[in-house]
Amino acid sequence: MNGSGTEKQDQCRETYEIAEMLPEDAAEVAQLEKQIFSMPWSAEGFLSSLQSQDTLYLKVTLDGRVIAYCGLLQSFDEADITNVAVSADFRGRGVGSAMLRELMARGCRRGIRRYTLEVRTGNAAAIALYRKLGFCDAGIRKNFYERPREDALIMWTK
Repeated sequence: MNGSGTEKQDQCRETYEIAEMLPEDAAEVAQLEKQIFSMPWSAEGFLSSLQSQDTLYLKVTLDGRVIAYCGLLQSFDEADITNVAVSADFRGRGVGSAMLRELMARGCRRGIRRYTLEVRTGNAAAIALYRKLGFCDAGIRKNFYERPREDALIMWTK
């Protein structure tokens, strides 16, 4: 990490940056959100979340373009990872793993000791990533997701 608050990663000869999401990123992040999720957050939703002292959002950029983002909502020494998204063109390249490791490292500096998240039970790639990062299965939320309707796997760090 350098003094500007960003972390550079080399992946397949590509250099991308992980940095804190800013209000001016909300519109671009919302556009990516629309491409990935059936019930996307709006730019206003991201702006509102960015205003809270209890949240932390990161973005990953490549050549000035947002290719991934994630965020958390902190409650005392625990946090709910609320958003994780990687552009389809960049999945399987380690971007999500690097981004989440950075989110959790920054969270740790804020006093967070445990993390939780929900993931579609059918999203095997994401579940494998979360397990690799130390998350364990903790339960199921029936019909948590809509469009399509699907259960959520609840996961917690150890």
